[in-house]
Amino acid sequence: MLSFAKVCLIGLASVKAWTSIDQPGAGVSLTKVGANNIKDIVAPYLFTIIQDIDIPEVDFDGGNLKNLVIHVPQPPIEDIGLNFESETNGVELFASGVSATISSDFTYTYWITVTGEAAIKINKMSIDFEVDLSEQVAQGGQKAPKLTVQKCQINVNPDDVDITLTGGLASKIAGAFIPFLKSTVIPDLVNVID
Repeated sequence: MLSFAKVCLIGLASVKAWTSIDQPGAGVSLTKVGANNIKDIVAPYLFTIIQDIDIPEVDFDGGNLKNLVIHVPQPPIEDIGLNFESETNGVELFASGVSATISSDFTYTYWITVTGEAAIKINKMSIDFEVDLSEQVAQGGQKAPKLTVQKCQINVNPDDVDITLTGGLASKIAGAFIPFLKSTVIPDLVNVID
């Protein structure tokens, strides 16, 4: 995470900003152009971090998803919002209309036990992520940036999720399993990521 702090600091230094000791927080006043410059630097870095998330297993009543690979591509920069939180010296990044794909192996018991693969496409979700910047004393008594994730919220509407099951008997359970995945498992999965 130290490299993220460096990117944030470089982003702040690369915009035309002025500072004032009597301002709260970082004491930075940015123009809209300056804020967009920071967004152009911070957003790609953040989405590179969250682009591919691997989760070994998510268990639920009647089965599990294993070997989950979640891919979250960066939306267009103009669809990403950025707020500065002066009270906490933080940066909040938010976007709606973010898409994601999830591939996974599954096991589900619905009268019979079925195994196969699930391809899950989230067509639209919203994210709200805030990171606060402070400092800490590092080894050797030097001060170093410290990042604290203040908020990480992901919202998914089940109507914006498409699921395809493949495997021997997947079609036999699809009518029960797909609605269960949308209404119960996907929200649980979002809680694991949050």
